[in-house]
Amino acid sequence: MSDLESTVCRLLNDVSPFTGYLPGPVGQPTPVPRLTIWSSGAATRPTSAVFEPMFYAVLRGTKVLTMGANRFEMSAGTCAASSFGLPYTHQLSRSTSTLPYVGISLHLDIDRLTRVALDMPKGEGRWTRAVAAGDLNGALGDAFVRLVGLVKAPDDVAMLAPNYESELYYRLLQSGMGDTLRQVVQRNDRVRQIKAAADWLGSNNSEPVSISDLAASAGMSVTSFYRHFKAVTGFSPLAFQRHMRLLEARKLLAGGTSSVGGVAYEVGYQSASQFSREYKTMFGSSPIADLRR
Repeated sequence: MSDLESTVCRLLNDVSPFTGYLPGPVGQPTPVPRLTIWSSGAATRPTSAVFEPMFYAVLRGTKVLTMGANRFEMSAGTCAASSFGLPYTHQLSRSTSTLPYVGISLHLDIDRLTRVALDMPKGEGRWTRAVAAGDLNGALGDAFVRLVGLVKAPDDVAMLAPNYESELYYRLLQSGMGDTLRQVVQRNDRVRQIKAAADWLGSNNSEPVSISDLAASAGMSVTSFYRHFKAVTGFSPLAFQRHMRLLEARKLLAGGTSSVGGVAYEVGYQSASQFSREYKTMFGSSPIADLRR
């Protein structure tokens, strides 16, 4: 058995009490802060959501993540990290009742990650995507095993989890995913400007957007801004905003909003028919069908 296979087996053993293998993905919180175990006994359709600043590892089955132009097919022993919130689509393509999917997510503690990064030698601040993938080999896998192992020892969490989490961040920053996570803390002005633009689009998804104004606020030409935004996020600025609008619309429909047209206008669409068309393209069902359901 390889070191990677051994790491995956240890993790599967630790999280087994939290996996239910119900149809569809189910998340179970654990005694470790911000650590969630995901399991599913069935494959899923592509589902859209927002990938918050997070570390995610697959232990069994296959998960496909698509973020604009970026696509990651994650199998047992692989992991991914994101430096800021990105709209994405995820799908479990190999998950059955006899071979259920198991994954683990850890929402990042940005303050702790920042402290660890600042205590390390300064990086070069290189441009990179806002999401990166790797595997659980070596010291990174060992650190993750120590943190996840605390789910079986809840009395130890308060004392040990902060140290184990700091160790995990240290190993992540040393890994090939380090440049992506340094985007959270590095002083590179252009990285901060792209992140600020993405944050604005996410928080103001119903507002009209002027690419020239966003580019000017970032201190870039329109061409440079467009190129850098897509390089980091995988989306053009308008595609990024459209995804965030549609995700917000789906939340409003799930909350029982009475009118599809009202939701369309609330999230910034001027045409209800365009809203319905783009909604169905993204989610595979019409907004009226989701509202009724």
